[in-house]
Amino acid sequence: MATLEKIRSKAWILVVFIGGALVAFVMGDLIKNGTSIFSESKENILVVGGEKVHYNDFQQRVDTRVDQIKQQYNRNLNSEEQTQVRNMLLNELTHDILFNAECEKLGLVVSDKEMVDLISGENLSPVIRQISMFHNQETGQFDRSALVKFLQQIEVDDLEGLPQEQVRQLIQIKQWWTQTEQEIRKERLTRKFQALMSSAALSNTLEAKGTYENNKVSADFDYVAQPYTDIPDDAVSVTDAEIANLYKERKEQFKQTAVQVIDFIAVNVLPTPEDMQAAETRLLAAKSKLEDNAHLAEIVRANSDIPYVDAYVVYNSLSPEAQQFVSSNAVGTVDGPILTDRTYNIYKLEGTKVAPDSVKLEMIGLPMMIDQAEFRDLADSLIDVVQGGTPFADMAKSVSGGRTDGDAGWVTEAELASSPQFGVQFKDAVFNAALKTPFVIQSGMGSYLVQVTQKTAPVKKYKLVNIQLLVTPSQDTKMKIYDGLSRFVTANRTLEDLKANAEAAGYTIQKEVEVTPDQTSIAGIEGSRSAIQWAFTHEKGTISDIKECQDGEYLVVTAVENSLKEGYRSLESVSPILKRELINQKKGEKWAADLKAKGYTTLEQYAEALNTVPQSVKALTFGTNYITGIGSEPMLNVVVPNAPANVVTGPIAGKNRGYVVVVTNKSTDEAFNEASSLQQAQMQNGYKMYQILQSPDFLKDGVKIENNATRFF
Repeated sequence: MATLEKIRSKAWILVVFIGGALVAFVMGDLIKNGTSIFSESKENILVVGGEKVHYNDFQQRVDTRVDQIKQQYNRNLNSEEQTQVRNMLLNELTHDILFNAECEKLGLVVSDKEMVDLISGENLSPVIRQISMFHNQETGQFDRSALVKFLQQIEVDDLEGLPQEQVRQLIQIKQWWTQTEQEIRKERLTRKFQALMSSAALSNTLEAKGTYENNKVSADFDYVAQPYTDIPDDAVSVTDAEIANLYKERKEQFKQTAVQVIDFIAVNVLPTPEDMQAAETRLLAAKSKLEDNAHLAEIVRANSDIPYVDAYVVYNSLSPEAQQFVSSNAVGTVDGPILTDRTYNIYKLEGTKVAPDSVKLEMIGLPMMIDQAEFRDLADSLIDVVQGGTPFADMAKSVSGGRTDGDAGWVTEAELASSPQFGVQFKDAVFNAALKTPFVIQSGMGSYLVQVTQKTAPVKKYKLVNIQLLVTPSQDTKMKIYDGLSRFVTANRTLEDLKANAEAAGYTIQKEVEVTPDQTSIAGIEGSRSAIQWAFTHEKGTISDIKECQDGEYLVVTAVENSLKEGYRSLESVSPILKRELINQKKGEKWAADLKAKGYTTLEQYAEALNTVPQSVKALTFGTNYITGIGSEPMLNVVVPNAPANVVTGPIAGKNRGYVVVVTNKSTDEAFNEASSLQQAQMQNGYKMYQILQSPDFLKDGVKIENNATRFF
């Protein structure tokens, strides 16, 4: 009892302890969840109207698209091309999210029944009709039976017992078909949306009448002009109040996406005279070896940026320098090294001959077989088929299941010799082969049944050894340039110092350059995307470390000058633009008043005073968008069609130039034709609507879009 009583007397301590523990538990869970939520939000690369795209999901899309491009063009993408792919996909995703949301509001859908009709019904989707695997190999036309066969093949759900490679291929095909179905649905939905939007663009009689009035008067005229740049800026004055008033009038024109304003130094890492001399010394030694006529391929391989090509080529395929060399030298002559810009060339004329430049091939790959007798039997049987009168194309279609007709087109010696798939032995066999005589040849990449169907007429050809070397900076040169820039940046750690001292240190600093989040490079320097990404993750006044770009050809240092958020550009940032406009406006007014006071009466007098000659323009109407030789000049659109003929009109103050004109001829269109004008107005509206739908930025109005790409790329 005493113990219980003691506990009761201290109960408040227990309450506080338990309460504290509960608070700690709840707060800990809140902090944990809050951190999780915060981390999750940082992993979203895109948020459109509240819909989030996680980085991992986006990266899967990027990887898929990059793989597709690799397969299509048979090459890897460089860093700048991969950035372009990412930007393209971000734009596609943004549009798709906005588009789907808008379709949902409008009640636009593609039903399952429609999808069946689009995939296998009477109204096949154009997406399907464009897929080459569903085309007849002979006619090139869409073949419904090929589509039906494909759909039957991918319906297989039970994969047990199938070979692993077949399972893998089937899974890939099903994934591709799922993407295709999404494209079919999207294409159909887009058509519905466009039809709805286009039907909203209607023309009426008033609009048709306005179109007629804008274009009924057409005028030919002569003119003289003077650019406002001929007038000093200090001839007029513009106040801050005038700039502010113009800003208020034009504010909607200054909407912007988020940009970073940067200053940057880009140092081009070039070879020194010592590097050039070292390269020349090396090439002189290579030249001496070439003169010995031994191991030519090895000498080229050890000293040249381009490979040795064991082939004869025609004169027209050579560079101008190589053409000059072969034209004036005998076989065996070696010349060089010859320096052009930073590239050295050494030439050796190895030989000449008269032979066809190109041959036309038919060929088909043969399967690899361990049993050579079995392989020989297969090859001989195919040769017998062709020699028995069956066209090579028909044989190729038969054995390949229609995937190829064997037409390889025209090829040259150099194309075959330099190809890793074929090589010199293949080239020699093909160019020495008789016409229309099929034969089997093996190369490093497989065996082929080949037939030469045509050869070009014999011409003189040259076998040229070419050592070509672009001189690059030595490692010592690179280190000296890097160290020099590093010391400069270390000594100038503020933006003000960097700008003030760059020129004296021998560096050119580009100032106040605006970069956008999706920009791929600075000043066209490959690989400088990292500098843009850095700029968007650092504050005003920060200076970056040195970044090596374009495979080390450039060293880039970036500094953040300012950050311009999405919205409206500030008055301060656009003041120079507005001030220039006001200066030109006041120059035009002053120019017109001063010239009018001269009292000239002919265009020739004005031309003499302005030290110029008259120019002519034909058929200007109020509705003309672009005036030949002038460009866009609204004042002329207004004044010229309404000016009397054969009378000096002006001076007229334009946007960037002042004009004096004489109308030489005027014509008025025939009476208003309502049907014709209505049709013209409808066509114009249709074109405007087409432009809107091609770039539907109107879907972005009022939608918050958060692009976080610079966090990741």
